[in-house]
Amino acid sequence: MAGRDSPNTTPVPPSTTTLRVTFAYRDRDVRLVASRRVAMIAPPTVTPAPAQGQSGYWFELRGAAGELLFHRVLNAPIRVDVEVFSDDANQTMKRVPLSAPQGQFEVLVPDLPDATTFHFFGTPSGAVSESAPSRELFRADFDALRKLQADAPAPDPGTTSRGSDRK
Repeated sequence: MAGRDSPNTTPVPPSTTTLRVTFAYRDRDVRLVASRRVAMIAPPTVTPAPAQGQSGYWFELRGAAGELLFHRVLNAPIRVDVEVFSDDANQTMKRVPLSAPQGQFEVLVPDLPDATTFHFFGTPSGAVSESAPSRELFRADFDALRKLQADAPAPDPGTTSRGSDRK
């Protein structure tokens, strides 16, 4: 569970391989689409570990004993609204909720040898707002991520593929 770990005092040495993991979503249902190993160093952790009850999106890598090995905060990978021009002359743009959010996103995950599980957290289905406490939306055995090498399908023309590691 998020928040039960204190920040590591010893930095995790960077892995020279990274998994480029692609997910698809429909509403808040997240599924794994592809995972590809690439020769690169993944972006490092730059924030404290998320605490229980925190809102937002992040992923965690955990070891065999459930210890937090790595985490990274993500910039809203599940798009639930769009920016549109407003009819109001005093407000040029506004955000409008999507009736059926769907799309794809990618995350860059360091291929840490001691990682046994991957956990993705975000706003749960039915939440009144994006600031609701996050819950686990997806979990996978890390070896399954290492083995999956399928090519990601091209996104539907009506959906947007968003790279959540890009700021």
